[in-house]
Amino acid sequence: MRDSYRTLKQEGRSSYIDRKSEFIGIARPVASADEAERFVAEIRSEFSDARHHVYAWISGGKEIQQKYSDDGEPRGTGGMPVLDVLSHQSIEDAAIVVVRYFGGVLLGTGGLVRAYSSAAAQAVEAAIPQNMQKLQIYRLTAPYSAADKLRYQLEEAGFWQSEAVFALDVEWEAGSAPGRSSELSDLVQDATSGSALIEYLRSDFMPVGKLV
Repeated sequence: MRDSYRTLKQEGRSSYIDRKSEFIGIARPVASADEAERFVAEIRSEFSDARHHVYAWISGGKEIQQKYSDDGEPRGTGGMPVLDVLSHQSIEDAAIVVVRYFGGVLLGTGGLVRAYSSAAAQAVEAAIPQNMQKLQIYRLTAPYSAADKLRYQLEEAGFWQSEAVFALDVEWEAGSAPGRSSELSDLVQDATSGSALIEYLRSDFMPVGKLV
């Protein structure tokens, strides 16, 4: 089982034009191979008048699955370059479709590879790659007098935190890598002089700025 991976935050789109041919890239996070196939079908329907719908996807989890298609373009000029955009950035659980509207001018093998790669890379950039890490998630409950200090120290120490909920006390979730759970617990107690409560909730993947 993976403890961390890199994926996309949201759907991203791009447009790349070369000698009157337009290449529209659409990148999206997907949770499974089935969802990736549904995404491809959705884009085919949205751009049903396009000449080519080149795609690639990588699905992680227990076993890495991947698939790509040139969709009528010369072999190796579409699907594999799009797949390379994902694999070279170590992006999983993501799919890209690049739609081509033919402009009447043949681009040649090199031109097609460059165009499909560029449209895919721009779509991925728009979709915002992000790191996901499996964390131990805890519920924190702190008095108002200690909450700001605790949240600041947790941020400085690099722990993941959710938005706070303000009720009788301040409640939010914080996450640590498995090897840092004791460090998190000690920080909570020290920063609040023991006035905060910490309760284990679950293990889950969360977005992190960098993998630790």
